[in-house]
Amino acid sequence: MNYIRYLLFNILDISYYFVKGLKRYVYTNSYSNIRILIYHDIKTKKQIKLFKNQILSLSKDYEFITPDEFENGFKNIKTKKDKLLLTFDDGFKSNRKLADQVLNEFDIKALFFIISDFIGVEKQTLNYTKIINNIYPDGPKKNELSLPMDYDDIRYLISKGHVIGCHTSSHKMLSKITSIGDLKNQIILSKDKLESNFNIKIKHFAFPFGTFDSINQSSIKLLDNNFDFIYTGFRGNNKKAAKLNYRDAVNPEMSFIRLKSFLIGNADFLYKRKFNILKSYLN
Repeated sequence: MNYIRYLLFNILDISYYFVKGLKRYVYTNSYSNIRILIYHDIKTKKQIKLFKNQILSLSKDYEFITPDEFENGFKNIKTKKDKLLLTFDDGFKSNRKLADQVLNEFDIKALFFIISDFIGVEKQTLNYTKIINNIYPDGPKKNELSLPMDYDDIRYLISKGHVIGCHTSSHKMLSKITSIGDLKNQIILSKDKLESNFNIKIKHFAFPFGTFDSINQSSIKLLDNNFDFIYTGFRGNNKKAAKLNYRDAVNPEMSFIRLKSFLIGNADFLYKRKFNILKSYLN
């Protein structure tokens, strides 16, 4: 299985050059594509340096847009350069550090999806253990035991023009919740808590894990009624203003060729059918 995975990824990398050349001659795009990137916990000096190098490399071919521009339908404006929107899931302490050291330097505004009951939680508490195990269902590795941002960290991000989104109360997999009360707690009460504590309007929701199996029709409908934008973990282009959005999971250690191969759409066909099924659940 590992060999097959290795082989498929190498085919994906090689195909980047072919598809890029093909699109240059036969593919015309009336509108810019918008790819939304998902990052998580970027905390070591090496990871931050690699992330910065990724941003520098991507800025040659892409233009970074703000969450506000995305909200206002910027993705329907004709433009020559494709667009990127950065998002960060889970609300780890490293997000504040990354904003200080990289995002602010390049004047990039990002969208941070926060687990509302994780804010300011200390290690070695029952709440921390519960939520970190929800984030890493197979058990967190030692280097994954990171602290979350506190309230001041999130207020700092807001003050710098970044946008806060909702990522449930405690990172439960929504498709496994059978109680409507628990589902509302994860979705609606989490939103209410963020809005009350930070005096902001929450329009964006990214469901935990972002896979087809981690969401279902009842939770999609509840999200549809309470948020303007819903974010998956399905790779794809966001060409038109829509409630349900594609996102590309990436990390600083990913090679530039593989990253750009994903962004050019070489793996999008794997996600299209299931994305359309979720889309059909919308009210």
